[in-house]
Amino acid sequence: MSGPFILAFGVWMLLTADFSWANVLVGVFAAALVSLLPRHRFSAWQLARLILSTLIRVPMALWESFCIVFLPHPNERISARKLHEPENRWSVFCQTFIITFTPRSLVISEDDKELRIHSLEREKRP
Repeated sequence: MSGPFILAFGVWMLLTADFSWANVLVGVFAAALVSLLPRHRFSAWQLARLILSTLIRVPMALWESFCIVFLPHPNERISARKLHEPENRWSVFCQTFIITFTPRSLVISEDDKELRIHSLEREKRP
């Protein structure tokens, strides 16, 4: 058995938490399909950085969600942010994920060189 098959099957069983024969068969079939997909190369260091960044940003995202619910954010803004490495798909994914993970911002489009971001802002006090 291959590593991606075992990983996909393990994730399937952990997420569904159903050990019936039907679910095991569906998990084996899904894991077989996943193991046949082309593999994108990325290092464990890149994955660890993404996980650490996500764990750091969870409390920030919770605070921003709280602020959105209880404080008005009437100003909307659409801006563009240049991609650091547009040819690296992993880098584009990480940037998009981190921007979208924060509650007040959302990536609405991506082209070759930049991301378009929709964000909510509070009124600036004089």
